[in-house]
Amino acid sequence: IFIMQIRSHAAYSALAARQHRLVREIHATRGSIFMQTNHGDRVPLALNRIQKTLIASPRDIEDPAETAAWLAALLSLDEERLLNTLNKENDAYEIIAKKLDESLARHIEEKRVPGLFFEEEKLREYPYGSLASHLIGFVSKDEETEKGMYGLERLLDRDLAGKKGIFEGAKDAAGFWIALGRRILNPPKNGSDIVLTVDLHIQVKAEEVLRNVQAAWGAASGSVLVLEPSTGRILALANTPAFDPNQYGKEKDLRVFLNTQVEGRYEPGSVIKPIVMAAALEENAVGPNTTYTDTGMAQFGSYTIRNFDGNAYGEQTMMNILEKSLNTGMIFVAQKLGKTKQLEYLKRFGFDEKTGIDLPGEIGGAISHLASGRDIDYATAAFGQGIAVTPMQLASAIAAIANGGTLMTPYIVEKIVDDSGNERVTEPTLRRRVISPETAETISKMLVSAVRNGFENRAGVKGYFVAGKTGTAQVSRTDGRGYSDNVIHTFVGYAPAFSPRFLILLQLNDPKGNRFAANTLTPAFHELAQFILNYYEVPPDER
Repeated sequence: IFIMQIRSHAAYSALAARQHRLVREIHATRGSIFMQTNHGDRVPLALNRIQKTLIASPRDIEDPAETAAWLAALLSLDEERLLNTLNKENDAYEIIAKKLDESLARHIEEKRVPGLFFEEEKLREYPYGSLASHLIGFVSKDEETEKGMYGLERLLDRDLAGKKGIFEGAKDAAGFWIALGRRILNPPKNGSDIVLTVDLHIQVKAEEVLRNVQAAWGAASGSVLVLEPSTGRILALANTPAFDPNQYGKEKDLRVFLNTQVEGRYEPGSVIKPIVMAAALEENAVGPNTTYTDTGMAQFGSYTIRNFDGNAYGEQTMMNILEKSLNTGMIFVAQKLGKTKQLEYLKRFGFDEKTGIDLPGEIGGAISHLASGRDIDYATAAFGQGIAVTPMQLASAIAAIANGGTLMTPYIVEKIVDDSGNERVTEPTLRRRVISPETAETISKMLVSAVRNGFENRAGVKGYFVAGKTGTAQVSRTDGRGYSDNVIHTFVGYAPAFSPRFLILLQLNDPKGNRFAANTLTPAFHELAQFILNYYEVPPDER
């Protein structure tokens, strides 16, 4: 006794303390993610739902047979198996049913049957299913640990998750908490709510338009992006195929989770032409009415470059080049501009860097091969082949023309609101000025003319000046030897052209049955643009 009580007192006291000490983690509530509407209403895109699990303590069940019969009928369970479970006299814990809806759980609770109780589990829920799935990602749960995967759930995981709390108390010999015993409570800090710039109604319409145009042309995949040129706010973003974050485990190909708007790049084709034209105008290398003679082809050693339709158009102005989307005309413009300035402006418009958007996994463009200085590389770059960009980079660059010449940082998080109500608001960020307002206005006029007089004419909306440009890009072969027969269609446009409320980028990968974006995407742009103009109640600007 002396040895135990005196000499080994510290060791046995510590052992006793461990036996009586009850320590539990208190999990924080994960923050929600909200979209908005035009009137400022918040709509939950990701939130938490309480799932109830029915538990039985068989040793406390007074009438196992009656309880089994009642529960089996109510929950569509096997009565005989349930009775065997409830007849375990010394058993204190058996799971009877999971994922009970609120009405059933309430009905069972109201019966107040001794030996029946509920445990609650918080589950992440996405009430709109696959809507904006590439923006939000999903949450995976490993036992008690939640982890954001992909999208904003991953990028803002620390903000959303909050901080766990700790409960420390005393327990009796059976392991149950002693209510009147010593206890220490460090409460959890719940996660912050995220409010997005995304507009629910524009997102829904954009996804509808994208699904329809993809189905109409049998495209392998597609993308749609809507942003506000003056600020860089993202109003809608979607890719197809999409996925349901509520059932992410059903997806076999993990590539479906990638957001190709920032994690994938492609050769854009003719949608790059306004950028190169803007550079030439800014440097006074050409003017809107400068002319050149189009022979339908340009020769670079053994390489022959032709217009997309193989035709020659004779004398043409710079305006005509964008209206007819002439490859040879853009080569003329690039040569007038010079290789040094062409590369400088491609960088100035952001094609060699990330846009800085608040989405994970963003990559930059691929224009580094222009450092070789080869004439053929600069010639093809002038009409969007041989260089690669992300859709987000492209939209950001065209938005710089739309807003008067400034490159903005695109963003999708409007504000982060912690559990105390403190807000961190995102402010629009100017990256740099890339062209003068005068040059930007001139290019907008040229793009309006392209919509009215060029191949983009089905993109127009009656009563409004609409600026836009199509691009049909060939896809390079996987072995690096030239180009395949596959194409990527892109359309970028904005309205009203001289005071734009929105810019839309549409993309189709490997469409079937029509080779040119002017035929596949311009009606889709028209439908979405008309919807947004009506939704914002934008008055017509053409008198």
